[in-house]
Amino acid sequence: MDSSDTAHRPVFVAEQLSYLAPRPGGHYADCTCGHGHFAARLAASLPAEGRLLCIDVNEAAVAATARRLARFGERCVVVRGSYVDLPALAADVGLGPFQGIVIDAGCISREELMSPDLGLSFTVDGELNMKVSPETPGPTARELVATLTAREMAALFREAGESPRTARLLASAIERARTREPLTRTVQLAQVIEQAVDAARVRRGERHPATRAFLALRSAVNRELPVLAQGLEAAISALAPGGRLCVLTYYGTEHALVRQAFRSLERGCTCPPDLPVCGCGHRSLIRRLVRDPLPPSTREVRANDSARSARLHCVERTAAPM
Repeated sequence: MDSSDTAHRPVFVAEQLSYLAPRPGGHYADCTCGHGHFAARLAASLPAEGRLLCIDVNEAAVAATARRLARFGERCVVVRGSYVDLPALAADVGLGPFQGIVIDAGCISREELMSPDLGLSFTVDGELNMKVSPETPGPTARELVATLTAREMAALFREAGESPRTARLLASAIERARTREPLTRTVQLAQVIEQAVDAARVRRGERHPATRAFLALRSAVNRELPVLAQGLEAAISALAPGGRLCVLTYYGTEHALVRQAFRSLERGCTCPPDLPVCGCGHRSLIRRLVRDPLPPSTREVRANDSARSARLHCVERTAAPM
């Protein structure tokens, strides 16, 4: 067993497999496969003739998943791309509509997180980049840190769950630090944040003080929230009637985005109550299988610290046309 087999531990494995309930001949998709750890568990659970499509934007992740799933032969197809293009990617390889789809909104495997080439971690020194795919348009984390105002940075940190006071503190510290020298390295930025928190005597808690700031920058660089919003719609359109979608989210803004999207998709007729006949023609596209996102069990958090903030959302596609 190589080190990559123990590097990343997927969360909610049993719960996702239970909700997906793979059936013979079904088509399934892992839209953010990372290095293929959950995909391998899903592939192993597929009955005879089941097919699995794995998608990721990161070239190294696609190669790693292909190697991990090679034992399943042609039953698994791994492609590089964004899950916002799921229907087109599936059509290109002759798969779909799907009986089950999985989206991990965190979309970062531990192998990617610890890669110095990507510059995603505050514990591994690397260039302050954070682009999971080099083709991603827009600025790198280094460019954001160099150009955003303190107000803009604070708003970004708050969106990732940082408290207003701490968000302002960190943004101001970064603004001061960059006047002394360019902030170009991950550990360099993490040290600025640590020093600011210690100087202000802010209670650290269990998380590293740079956790949410790095999450905010990564999300902004990779446009994770807009991609998630578009990807949810793409996934629903690619599901067969009765097909199921499982979505993993990790912080407040992600939780809220998925909840709001699912409430909208579940909404039926919008006509006034006193209208005798429906005139809007709107029908529910999904049925929520869990009314509130599921938190991880205490046992899973003890076994896998990455699960502590995760939430699982599950819905089932209706027969209504989009």
